[in-house]
Amino acid sequence: MFDALKKTSIKNCLIIAVICLLAGGALIVWQGKGAFYAVTGYKNFESLAPEQIKGQLVEAHISENFGYYLEEYEKDKNTGRTTTKFLYYIIWTGDENATDYRYMTIKVPVSYRSRMNDMAEAYQNGTSVEPITFYGEIKKLDEEENDYFESTLTGLGWTQQEIADGTLPYYINVFASKSSMDGIAIVLSLVGAALIVFGLVRGIKAFTGGYLKKIKEDINSAGCTEASAESDYNSAPSYTKKGDLRVGRLFTYHVVGPCPRAIANSKILWAYQNTVTHRTNGVKTGTTYNVMVYVDGQKNPVTLDVPNETTAQDILQRYMTILPWVVVGYTDDLKRMFNKDRAAFLNLRYNTVEHVAVEPGMEGYSNAPQ
Repeated sequence: MFDALKKTSIKNCLIIAVICLLAGGALIVWQGKGAFYAVTGYKNFESLAPEQIKGQLVEAHISENFGYYLEEYEKDKNTGRTTTKFLYYIIWTGDENATDYRYMTIKVPVSYRSRMNDMAEAYQNGTSVEPITFYGEIKKLDEEENDYFESTLTGLGWTQQEIADGTLPYYINVFASKSSMDGIAIVLSLVGAALIVFGLVRGIKAFTGGYLKKIKEDINSAGCTEASAESDYNSAPSYTKKGDLRVGRLFTYHVVGPCPRAIANSKILWAYQNTVTHRTNGVKTGTTYNVMVYVDGQKNPVTLDVPNETTAQDILQRYMTILPWVVVGYTDDLKRMFNKDRAAFLNLRYNTVEHVAVEPGMEGYSNAPQ
């Protein structure tokens, strides 16, 4: 019994555990670098030698540029109008004392156009301006961006060898808001880490049988031994292909997610079929069936999901046959009595019939789907 239920727990939690691990890992890969730099601090761009420039998050103090060579725009699908969003300016690496430097690109929001153009003009005139501090991520130019970059330099008289020796195919992708990017990276990385931990804990708990704790408590609180429950479980008919819904003489066995549970049949007050029709925009898209089981001492009913109406009726028939103290079936009057006059409802059967399961002529009964 417990070995079978442990396997069921593993199967039921494995998919979610794997999804959590994959999703958590994806978030870490996506935002982990940003979170790392947000916590440890961005690299100073001017201190990086050309061979060190790859994929860092940097703080760049730009005081010279050589004009922009490319703009990125957005086209309105309704009006067809285009709006420039970003500009690609040529800069160089290192600071004023650097002897080994390369030309590369910085991609800035269009709001910086005026200041960056003034900076380029000042450089041509041999004057200086106050540096602009940018925060961003170093990325590699894609093929199209790099073609524009190289063709611009070719137009200025550069040879292919000079381009290869004097440039880097990277750009600083400037953040619109460093604090926002840092906050998003940290939050999503923490979410990713939490998902990984959740997936690992869930998987470990299933493989070590941790999800069997509840059903053992159910059995013990009903005053039964695990041996008697196991015998009852093994002889109980199954109502699903997975075998995770059984009705024995002592207990009704079902699974909630990865957690097997056992309802003490002696505590069941009322059971009936509940049918839900699903519609989308008024069109029927499906029907689900379940058996609602009300248990003494529990505020809310237990919902037993079943594959079809026949299975629901088979379970109710078994309750009616072997558990004579249980009210089986639904009417509005029964619902009203249950809610408004619980004592009268209990006197229908629960308080007036001995709680001893009977099973006349049903030895070896099983209606598990084949």
